[in-house]
Amino acid sequence: MAETVLITGAAGFIGRSLAARLAAGGFKARCLVRRGSEAGALEVAGLECAEGDLLDKPSLERAAAGASAVWHLGALVRPRELVIRRSELERKFQAVNALGTENLARAAAAAGVKKFIYFSSISAAGPGLNIKEEDEPRPLTAYGRSKLAGELALRRVAGETGLNFIILRPAMIYGPGAQRWETLFKMIRGGLVPVPGSGDYTLSVCWLENLIDGALLAAEKGAPGSVFNISEEPITLNSLTALLAGLMKVKPVFIRVPAALLGPAVKLADTALGVFGLGALGLSAPGLNFLADYGCFKEATSSWVHDTSKLRALGWKPALTTAEAFAATLRKSGSLPQ
Repeated sequence: MAETVLITGAAGFIGRSLAARLAAGGFKARCLVRRGSEAGALEVAGLECAEGDLLDKPSLERAAAGASAVWHLGALVRPRELVIRRSELERKFQAVNALGTENLARAAAAAGVKKFIYFSSISAAGPGLNIKEEDEPRPLTAYGRSKLAGELALRRVAGETGLNFIILRPAMIYGPGAQRWETLFKMIRGGLVPVPGSGDYTLSVCWLENLIDGALLAAEKGAPGSVFNISEEPITLNSLTALLAGLMKVKPVFIRVPAALLGPAVKLADTALGVFGLGALGLSAPGLNFLADYGCFKEATSSWVHDTSKLRALGWKPALTTAEAFAATLRKSGSLPQ
């Protein structure tokens, strides 16, 4: 009889592909879906759907019953509001990403789940060069702080219950259907691309299939309590946009806004909003989060380089290079010239 695995966030960009891979690998995939959400596509794909919410403990207990593993991808990445009170912003992130993770971990432990795999984020660690999993985290945004709080909550539950867990910190994930990346693709195709700062800072990116390969391997072979960075080789924003433009055979105009001018402007806007207790979330395109959230601006214009030696020691190697994977992504999305 196939083992049942519970997946949260299965309707999302990463979750859909992970659920499909797990189902193809012989597991019975059970997907936690919120009431009123679009579960139809998951059911059509032959996946079981369990109605529930990360803040509804009884629903989590029902969903976790009989599961051998929990893959926790469900998270609040971006509230719908463009401008929101800072206290409310922090509260929303912490409620879903920290308390929700704790609730699910406790439900999993009570159900006798053998392994809990938590998809955290590189935002939980914050930017830097040669970032190792054991380095002291320095998140810059409300989202990053909430994902780190989720990690700490999971560790706390594991310490109390003996729950076996793995923490994954994925980079910026790209692939067909990733809406945030589609925004950047459209800008390049449109011929006008704003670039905050010099563009010489490095991004930490990873193709969807490379991520799932690493996640499955870490879950299978990783020691209990391990944390794994999952990222390809770093690439500068300038090199990435040049790569994409070359693949699309276009020559866009890059509008570079000096960080020395942009940074103070963003900080001033952030401070002005703060007087009224407000905080802006910024744009959602990769590398362009620079409206009025200084933490987002610092994330967007800092270098990110991750040490992935722990995952590579388990045998992980990207199936496609960054250049190959972006070419495959653009080809599948119909963005390459015929």
